[in-house]
Amino acid sequence: MRQEIFGEFLLSIIKMSGVLGGDKSFVEGLTPKQLHLLMEIGSNTYRHGDLAGILGVEPSTLTRTLDPLVKSGLVERQHNLDNRREVLIKLTGNGLEAVANAHEKHHQLFADILKQVPENKRKQVDESVAILLEIIKKTNVKH
Repeated sequence: MRQEIFGEFLLSIIKMSGVLGGDKSFVEGLTPKQLHLLMEIGSNTYRHGDLAGILGVEPSTLTRTLDPLVKSGLVERQHNLDNRREVLIKLTGNGLEAVANAHEKHHQLFADILKQVPENKRKQVDESVAILLEIIKKTNVKH
């Protein structure tokens, strides 16, 4: 695969996601960054500092990003009963519903895109994407 084609492929995915500054996501009322945060949290409960580390942001940045999500009832913050200095972050029922909605819309988009791959090339595309995904997951990008 030529580097230019691969680069264009990845940039197209990033642009489609809206992460580069779009203001609309697959879920009405959420920015792409907010939706990404909800999807990262998923059904897990995180300590605030751990979640900031996973996302590669400062804790204060995470706090500012979480504030509107808490106010809208999608995310819950609570003190850790075992360590009152720690704040735990998890999704509410509405937050889980928003994530499920986004996943459904993503799956439909992916299905629509994959339908356009010629039948005789689907196995080749599947194998190639699996290889690339494995490599991407192992790659540690430093910003």
